[in-house]
Order: sequence, then structure tokens, then C-alpha cells
Amino acid sequence: MGVTITNEPFRIRGKDERLKVIIQEGSNEANVNKLVEVLIGDGFDFSLEADMMGPVEEAERAVSVGMGIILKSNMPMIEELAKSAGAVLACSRPAYERIQVLPRERFVGMSGVKFTGTLYFACGISGAPQHLRGISKAHTVVAINKNPDAPIFKNCDYGIVGDMNEIIPLLTAKLNSDLPKPDPNAKPVQVKPEEPLYKETKATARGRYVCPGCGYEYDPDKENQTAFKDLPDSWACPECGVPKKDMISAVTLG
Repeated sequence: MGVTITNEPFRIRGKDERLKVIIQEGSNEANVNKLVEVLIGDGFDFSLEADMMGPVEEAERAVSVGMGIILKSNMPMIEELAKSAGAVLACSRPAYERIQVLPRERFVGMSGVKFTGTLYFACGISGAPQHLRGISKAHTVVAINKNPDAPIFKNCDYGIVGDMNEIIPLLTAKLNSDLPKPDPNAKPVQVKPEEPLYKETKATARGRYVCPGCGYEYDPDKENQTAFKDLPDSWACPECGVPKKDMISAVTLG
């Protein structure tokens, strides 16, 4: 993958270089603890607060989400991390266009807004070239993605390979560990359940398949009429490299 696996703390990098350090401590919790340790060692103060809906292009920190979120109803998890990190909310272009997790002015990329602040959390973002253009001037990029071959890991400073749905709550809890706790008597926010953008189906051999990493859709009617089941096992998503076995047999919901 062209990245370094290390248990050692932050190393100085040159201008416009990424550290490409994958944190591998043995468990999700250990990885999260190490990540927070090195970020604090780099000078990040997580007692700060920020307006989550402040302008992305003016923010010092951002928590950004991609198609790995699957459901828009999972956004409260992302919001909690943004609160804990003192960051604004942002997203990838596919997450805006396909799931509409956030308004248009919050998608980061070559055709979207540019993030030039100090800390960018890329959660479930594969790292398509147009997205990377939008964060090229960010000082520190942290990547969380379950696909070890996702391009984002070659364009980050610190990375954790794993399911964002497991890692993000651990990261939020870690950042909150030394901060004032929320009012236990506060009324919980009611979140309306939402249908996923794509759902598992018993699609025919000529059905469509969707990449859970970046949202790329394989449509046999547009791919030389080759049925998905007839593609070689070595086939992978042309956008982010997710293997064929992980593609989701899907239909687009109205």
C-alpha cells in the first residue's frame, strides 16, 4: 500500500509531504488511543469548540464523511465527533450527491470547497483524485476507512484501517474523556430512521452493484453488457479498488 506501519510518535515531515503512517496497535481502541496521543503530541487541543456549520473554507478543523456512512441517519455519530474535535462538518461529493448528508456548500473537492486548515478527519472517504485536490493544503489529514487499499491512505498523515462505525464512537469517547460530561437529564434527540440509499436485493445477474467505499455503480447496461457475476474475481472498483466480493447488489431508492 506504500504506507508505514508504526508504533512510534509523530515525525517531522517536509513541506507538502504526507506522513502516510498507519496506526496498528492491535485493536480499534488501542489504535484510537494512539491516534489521540500523537495528535495531542502534535499540539492539537481538543478542549476547543467550533460551530459545526461554520464555513468549511475558513475552518481550522473539519470532520468529513464519505459513502462509507451508508445511511444519512448515521450522521449524528459524525456530528458528535465534530463536537468533540472542535470541527466543522464536511463531506465528499458522492456523499452529498447520493445521500445528501450535508448541503452542497459543504462538499470538499476540486469542484467543491477547499479545506486549508490544520486538521481534517476523512471518515469513510476513499480518496478520489477530485477530493484530494480539495484537501491538498490541509496541514494534517487523518483517514479512517475499512479498505486498506483505499487511496486516502497514500494521502494522509495518520490512518486507521477499520469500520468507521466502530472507530468513530471510540474516537469521540476518547476526545470527550477529559471534557465536561453532557447533562444526564437532558432529553435525547429523536432521530427519524431513514432508508439506505442502496439496499440488499436478489438482483438478477444483469443487476447493478454499488461500491460501499466510494459509491461507484456498476451497471451492466453501460459496461459492455458484461453481467456482474461474469466479471473475473480479480475485478475491483475502478474508482477506489474495493474488491468484487465486497460490492453490494443494489437498487437505487426513489
